[in-house]
Amino acid sequence: MPDRPSSPLAGRRVQSAPEQIAASIRESILDGTLASGDRLPSEQEMATMYGVSRPTVREALRTLRADHVLVSSRGRTGGYRVAELSLRQLDTSVAEAITLSLSMRTLTYAQLFAVRYDLELRSASTAARHRTAEDLARLRAVAPDPEALPTAPEEVLACDVAFHRVLADCSHNPLLIGFAGATTTAFRRFGDDVQQVDPPQMLAHLDEIVDAVAAGDAAGAQEAMRRHLAYFVTYFGLGG
Repeated sequence: MPDRPSSPLAGRRVQSAPEQIAASIRESILDGTLASGDRLPSEQEMATMYGVSRPTVREALRTLRADHVLVSSRGRTGGYRVAELSLRQLDTSVAEAITLSLSMRTLTYAQLFAVRYDLELRSASTAARHRTAEDLARLRAVAPDPEALPTAPEEVLACDVAFHRVLADCSHNPLLIGFAGATTTAFRRFGDDVQQVDPPQMLAHLDEIVDAVAAGDAAGAQEAMRRHLAYFVTYFGLGG
């Protein structure tokens, strides 16, 4: 008997009932039917709506809570509500995904840095345009003292991460803050894996970035950032 041609649908995984319910709730949030802070119906009401059992609904709600889409509380006014969604959550979730990829070696530090390089140039120039006096004070406070630099690679990277996160905050662009924060946080793991680095070079030119941001010089801030990142450009052999 000749083999039947395989269907393009063969092997496609069918979503479970909890996954379908979770997807439906997500869709209601995306299309505006549910807004931040809105309370969801009770588990029993949702079970009736979807024609499933309460445990099935409960599994869907727990998944959405774990993904920070919903929050829950107890008491008479408790239950599940739509979370106050923030791009700050992007920072954590993307950083975790990048860190996992680095651990599994499906992503290299050179590839991560290549993306971070472009984000940091954008972050510096945008910070120079939009920083406030309060932002500038925070940036100056977190900038390392050139006369008292740490020497351990992990400490140097922690110092570098703190500076770049505050710099991104100065941009007042939530998406830039989220992506720059994620890549910077994930890159911190570099210190755990590599010990042969030059701490003074890793923190060089940060004072020049601060000065350019203070002056509102977007082009100058970007060039200072380029000089600051030049060490890793050379380290990873990116050539520019």
